[in-house]
Amino acid sequence: MDVQVPESHQRLVGAAPPRRLQKTLRILSAGAKGGPGKTFLVKNLSAAAADEGFNVGVVDFDEQRSLTKWLARRAKKSPERVGITGYEANSSVIGDAEEAIIGEDHDIVFFDTPPAVTTGSPVLKTLAFGADLILVPSLVGITDTESAETLLCALAEWKRPSLAVVNKVKPKANRVIGLAKKRLLRHAELAPIEIGEYYDFLAADEVGLGATEIERCVGGDDIEAIWSVVKRRLGLGG
Repeated sequence: MDVQVPESHQRLVGAAPPRRLQKTLRILSAGAKGGPGKTFLVKNLSAAAADEGFNVGVVDFDEQRSLTKWLARRAKKSPERVGITGYEANSSVIGDAEEAIIGEDHDIVFFDTPPAVTTGSPVLKTLAFGADLILVPSLVGITDTESAETLLCALAEWKRPSLAVVNKVKPKANRVIGLAKKRLLRHAELAPIEIGEYYDFLAADEVGLGATEIERCVGGDDIEAIWSVVKRRLGLGG
């Protein structure tokens, strides 16, 4: 993959493990509005994949570079962890998307997109049609689920494999969780477990780790369950 690799991130947190898969699997994380947790999913799922011995790459199409900064913290504060290779790309350059989607350097590549990506974006379409699975996180409020529904409808029209994930759920939100699930299930498969909102996620982020990489991390079981669902969807077991 020749999409720009920042010099400081070319070798992140030790050597990356050898490849396990003959075919590169591609996972796109996208949201129709800001704040649903698309970067959060990439951080935590890429860490879970790396921790299981997969050779993992991540491509940061978000100009805020939150994913790239997380990798830098990982290299500095958690140098004992398994390497994840990071790439930066431009969300307005379709050539970057075309180049990124054909890369075959890793077992699994995660793509993070900008906030509020539109369905008319040629970069989004290129990534969506090249992805093996598209994750669409959503908060439980109606404004958030309506935005997610817009993106999920487009993905369904394009016949792209998608998985909706209810994210950042506060305690005792059972009623609104149920309403959110009903709305999202109209358009896509829904992950069977929602991800709670826990302080431990912030603590892991501070040191460039995923929740599954920290012992006794509250919320780690949520990420582990979502990762199991993703693996089954990709034919990797559960």
